[in-house]
Amino acid sequence: MNYFTETLTEVKTDIMHASISLENETKELSKKEEALRLLKARRAIEQHLEQRRLYHDISNGWDD
Repeated sequence: MNYFTETLTEVKTDIMHASISLENETKELSKKEEALRLLKARRAIEQHLEQRRLYHDISNGWDD
C-alpha cells in the first residue's frame, strides 16, 4: 500500500507541475499577443495621424 501511495503522490505532483507550466505558457502567449495588438494599434494610429497631416498640408497649399 505504501508503494501505491508514493506513486499516487508522484503522479499528483507531476500533474500539478504540468498544470503550472501550461498556465505559465498560456500567460506568456497572452502577453505576447497583447503586445502585438498594441504595436499594431500604435502603428495604425501613427499612420492615420501622418495621413491627416499630409491632407492638412495639401489642403493648405503645400505639396511636394
